[in-house]
Amino acid sequence: MQKKDFKIMVVDDEVDIAQGMAENLEVITGHSFDFFSDPYLALQAFKNKNYNLVLTDISMPNIDGFEMMKRMRARRPTTFFIVITAHKTIEMVTRSMRLGASYIFYKPIDLVELEGAIETLVGRYLYWIGKIEELRGAE
Repeated sequence: MQKKDFKIMVVDDEVDIAQGMAENLEVITGHSFDFFSDPYLALQAFKNKNYNLVLTDISMPNIDGFEMMKRMRARRPTTFFIVITAHKTIEMVTRSMRLGASYIFYKPIDLVELEGAIETLVGRYLYWIGKIEELRGAE
């Protein structure tokens, strides 16, 4: 697997934020991002495409980011999550951590810091894929 094959999803009920973040991060990181403003559509897409990383807002109507992460984690436990929220609370941090979030960022987001987090997760993923390929070659 190459770095460019790393699939990333952005979910935020505010269309402008989801689209803007995806477009800006594509330019900064060189990765391809899909964005969704509806968590249900994001869940459908997640079932059909092997996303490696999901950047999600938490406060969304109908289904919040926590429930979405829970469903995604049940389907594909190796997916990385980055939580993006405007709410700075201990509960927000602990629930994010329990659901497997690798990072939490508060709005407004520093895109340079977010880029660093994404690249760290890409590196982590490539490391584990390399280990699996190494073991397959030894069989």
